[in-house]
This record gives sequence, C-alpha cells and structure tokens, in this order.
Amino acid sequence: MTFWKRPIVLYSVKKTLLCFLLILTGGVHGSENLLLEIVEPYLDIRTGPGKSYPIYYIAQRGENIEVLKRRNNWFKIRLEGPGGRAKSGWVHRDSIGETWVANITPDRDNPLLAKNDPSMTYIFDPKFYMGFNYGQMTAADFVGVRLGYQITDVVSVELQAEEFLARDSEGNTWALAASFAPFTHWRLSPYVQLGGGEIHTSARGTNSQQNNGTDSFLQTAVGIQVLLTKQYRLSFEYRNLNVLTSGNENGELETWHIGFSAYF
Repeated sequence: MTFWKRPIVLYSVKKTLLCFLLILTGGVHGSENLLLEIVEPYLDIRTGPGKSYPIYYIAQRGENIEVLKRRNNWFKIRLEGPGGRAKSGWVHRDSIGETWVANITPDRDNPLLAKNDPSMTYIFDPKFYMGFNYGQMTAADFVGVRLGYQITDVVSVELQAEEFLARDSEGNTWALAASFAPFTHWRLSPYVQLGGGEIHTSARGTNSQQNNGTDSFLQTAVGIQVLLTKQYRLSFEYRNLNVLTSGNENGELETWHIGFSAYF
C-alpha cells in the first residue's frame, strides 16, 4: 500500500458591520464608533491592555464608552470624564460584555447585554479557530495545520492539512472532518471526529521500494481538549486512517498528536 421589524433589521446590520471591523482591523474607524452604556455599578479602566497595568479611572453606571480598537481580549475605549474632559484607556472583554449597545439598540426598556447580542457573537464567543499540531504517523513524524468553524456548542467542522517525513518516504495529507464535543464547557473536554481526505506519498532515495501515489482515506478520531482560556486550547488526539487503495486490500494508518488552537 502507499504510505500515508425594519429599524431593527437596519440596527442589526449596522452592529454586524461594526463588529466585523473590530475583528479584522483591530479597531473601529470612521465617524461613528461603537457606543456602549455601562449597566454594572462601575467599570475599571486601565492604562494599558493587561491586568498588570494600573486602574487609573473608574467609570460609573449610566456612562457611555466609545470603543476605539481591540487588542486580543482588551478594548481601547474613550469617554467624557468630569468637567467634559475626554479620557481613554483599556477594558477587558468580559467587562465590555456587561455593557449594552447605546447608539444602535432600539429598545431602551429591554436592553440586551453586548455579550448576548447575536450580531456581536464573534467578539464575545468566537467561532473560527486555527490550530497547529505535531505527532507520529506509524514510522513518520508529521506536522499540520487546521482551520475550523464552531457550528454549535457541540458540532464543528475543520479542514486539516499535514506533511509527514519517514526514512524512505514523504508526503502530505488533507482532510475534511466533523467534530462532536458534548461537554465543551468542561476544562477537559472529550470529542470524537469523523471525516475523509487524500494522502499523497513520494519515495525517498534510489533504493526505496515505496511506490509513489495518491489514495483516499476515511478518518475516525478520538481526543481530549484542554481549555486554557476561552480563546486558547490544547488537544491530544488519536486518529485511525482507513486508506482505500487500488489493490485488493485497504491499508490502515494510526497517528498520535498534540495540538494547539486559537479562536478568533
């Protein structure tokens, strides 16, 4: 074998575009930034994007803050302080989530927290993720990347691409897989995966008896994710590849790997 209601609609569209800018450009630019109203008793504002920076101002309930840009889990904001003097600083994403959209929320009698607003999902509950992994496939080392999308809390799909290197062969694989993780909020979250793809192998060295070729395969996997934060995760995974060869018998490959993923 080879080796291998119309105003509401307008408001919703507007919020979505603002959030899209926050994610892809790291900030909001233009004549109207995202304006949020504080609903908690107070909001700590720091001098920089991190808990190591000191709190230099405490905003009160009912004050409005204007979101300027984003850096990872921190947002740079601006507000008017006492005497009308503008102040700017940094607020953590969890605190921003406890505000509500002031300039584009149509119903002030029934405010919606920013973190629960469907159009702001990509800020407070990111769906896309990218990961890297390293491991062993039979007698070969391999490295890979994957890009995924979280469809629901339980189901996600991902595209995987890997390269492997053995003593007498080398090659690459790609696969499309669906993952099922019923306990995603656990710190240690088990999952299973089903998918399929192709494996391409090339011989190394003039004395190698390994044939070059491309075959399809079916893939099953089990693993466990370690939730480091809401944004970063480690994974430990075992995969079984049933290689559909052109011969009379199918082949089988096993892989073990460790991976790291970041949600955005």
